[in-house]
Amino acid sequence: MNTIKRIMAMAGVILVAGIWIATLVIAVAGFSQKLLTAFIVLSVLVPVLIYGILLISRVVSGGPAKEELDKALGDKQKDQKKQ
Repeated sequence: MNTIKRIMAMAGVILVAGIWIATLVIAVAGFSQKLLTAFIVLSVLVPVLIYGILLISRVVSGGPAKEELDKALGDKQKDQKKQ
């Protein structure tokens, strides 16, 4: 499992670095404004999606995030029952 995590982490780093380099090249080379905007959006969206996938995988696998989420939801459910 550690090997798979390392490979996926390296793939994520390469993907994000590639998007940043492509954004820089597109900006310097003077390509269309729409293409530059798309790559800027991708440079924000891809790391957010990667973080979301990691968070969901921790919750599903029962990691520390699940305990925090259960505690937060438990407090919220108690507040709703009081009302």
